Amino acid sequence: MGKEVVAVNAKIFEAVWERGNYRLGSTAERLIPFITSTIPSGVMINDYGAGTGRADVKLASMGYKVNMIEFAKNAVEKEAMDLIGNGLTLTVAPLWDLPESVPVAEWGICINVLMTVDPTKLNLIQKEMRRTCKNLIMEVYDWPDIRLGMDLTSIKMDADGWANEMKKYWPVVEKYESPEHRRRYITVCRTALP
Repeated sequence: MGKEVVAVNAKIFEAVWERGNYRLGSTAERLIPFITSTIPSGVMINDYGAGTGRADVKLASMGYKVNMIEFAKNAVEKEAMDLIGNGLTLTVAPLWDLPESVPVAEWGICINVLMTVDPTKLNLIQKEMRRTCKNLIMEVYDWPDIRLGMDLTSIKMDADGWANEMKKYWPVVEKYESPEHRRRYITVCRTALP
């Protein structure tokens, strides 16, 4: 059954990347100032749900080593693909079943991904992220996101709900206001106080 769910979800998201207007913008790219003010320069970052890879290209140009992890095979754009082996790596895998080859990074980022996952996989995804990164910046939103006739926002929680969810896996969880919209929730999860 698990493989059926993976295949169905992968196909849905690959279709959304092709025809669902996902490429019109990149929230992770717009969050670069917040990301770089939080994550020390030069450290390794795992990007869970890398999407276009636009943010990762910019982070790599700033000296970060970024491991892109993406579920949909067609999401990452050419500019990011061209940098694989030169500041970027790419792993195509479901976030709830990461290969052992994914390194443990000092930081992870997961921008506008967790609210779109199968709710039955959320805890597995959090465990995998916690296993493969020490600290995490996460952003989600809680409104319906209709693409190709489907609402992709499968998990709708407010900022407190997401903070409490992340506290299951990280001892230090801080909420931040999004610079873009009051219903975008940014959470920084750390293994220890800075």
